Amino acid sequence: MTDVLPFYGIFYNKSRLGKIPARPGVRSGGKDHNLVLTQPYDKITSQMQEAYYKRHPYNIIRVTKGKDCKGDNDSNNKYTRANEYLNNWLKKKILVRDNKRAIYGYYQEYLSPPCSERSEPVQGDRENRVETRRGFIALMRLVDFGKGGVHPHERTLLKPKMDRLNLMRATGGSTGQIFMLYSDQQLVINSALDKVTTRREPDIKLTDEYGVTHKLWKVTDPKIIKTVQNTMRKRDVFIADGHHRYETALNYRNEMRALGLECIGNESYENRMMTFVNMDDKGLTILPTHRLVFGLKNLSLKQFINKIEPYFWLNEYPFRTPAEEKNARIDMLEDLKMTGITAHAFGVALRGVKKHILLTLKDEKIMDRVFKNEKHSHPWKRLDVTILHSLILEKLLGITKEEIAQEEKVNYVRSGDEAIDNIIMGQNNILPYPSRLSGIGKNSPYQMAFLLNPTKIEEVQKVSIGGERMPQKSTDFYPKLLSGIVISKINFK
Repeated sequence: MTDVLPFYGIFYNKSRLGKIPARPGVRSGGKDHNLVLTQPYDKITSQMQEAYYKRHPYNIIRVTKGKDCKGDNDSNNKYTRANEYLNNWLKKKILVRDNKRAIYGYYQEYLSPPCSERSEPVQGDRENRVETRRGFIALMRLVDFGKGGVHPHERTLLKPKMDRLNLMRATGGSTGQIFMLYSDQQLVINSALDKVTTRREPDIKLTDEYGVTHKLWKVTDPKIIKTVQNTMRKRDVFIADGHHRYETALNYRNEMRALGLECIGNESYENRMMTFVNMDDKGLTILPTHRLVFGLKNLSLKQFINKIEPYFWLNEYPFRTPAEEKNARIDMLEDLKMTGITAHAFGVALRGVKKHILLTLKDEKIMDRVFKNEKHSHPWKRLDVTILHSLILEKLLGITKEEIAQEEKVNYVRSGDEAIDNIIMGQNNILPYPSRLSGIGKNSPYQMAFLLNPTKIEEVQKVSIGGERMPQKSTDFYPKLLSGIVISKINFK
């Protein structure tokens, strides 16, 4: 049973954003929500953080992911400053609270496959098409894991949870979304929302830095809200993105209960703002997250092949020149995609080796032997990310679970091209130029890249219902939900 609730959303007052003059590093333009909204906090690099700070003095980055400053202490730090910004902007009417409780239709239009995920086009490749992912934003009554209704699928780390908890303690609100999936094969909720979204222009419309168009409608019709609530009560929900934020909301709720604090209305620590998307609707895209390995001693191609051959079939894609590397990359990535339809496959690039390699698992029963002393479900043992982490990274390369969890020898990137560029940058006659991707240089520390196919939505559902957790970064739902597009603030008595 899932209880969703309308709430008094807080929004940027577009009329108060003002016009920002053009200057180096700052986007000029009119009263555009794109000046003040950001990607989710966990996707924001230090470079993105700096750019958001420069984009607008009211950018939500100052609340969601503020800067550490010299001299910070318990009474003056990025969390206390976040609270000051939020309250000051409310006081000045830069942020305004709705006068009616609502749920909010949140639709996103994007090109599929995303441009950042495409290598060079191959013959016969389909053209980009516009997809629409339809969801809604509402509060949801928090439910402890294991008590039914809410299913996580990924492991979480302590550091991000502490960061989000400190921010929630300081602000008493939520500026970012938790991304929830539900199943509704009859599309009852989307049909109800379409009575609003197809009949008038959105209340907010903007295009973000990745070319994704975000549209939001305020839905106050009691009949539509009741339809959404009644439908959701019959559904379980699955956390797509925001595992750290959900666990943080539970921890914060428990702290507030212990203090005996009371709230007015739906805006309570018992509830948390979330975006809900129907997994049975078209427009849902999951991207892979590729692994970059570093810090391995005495790694050689011969050693790697000797370790891997008993478990995997190997296809090689040799190259000598940049042009040949480009073709080898295209062929390997295309074969990875096609092989992944019926088998478990991984692309590999190794520093100093002028060939890409495709690994295909010889037999799924291998994973039963890997986990012969551990209790795991059949679906969990057959996940690509499980095979990569447990068999390749841990068993064959000797990277411990703790090292993976702390990102001591494994990092993550979304783009396959970025993963490969990080490996072959600096090799003689191969990419003797600066990569076009995220500041990669010849001093890249990475030794190996493992490229994956995306996790399937039915795999997420099976593992989640079974109460198991996938390795971190198993799914990357695209596009991301913007921070600050709606804000929820707890109404304490």
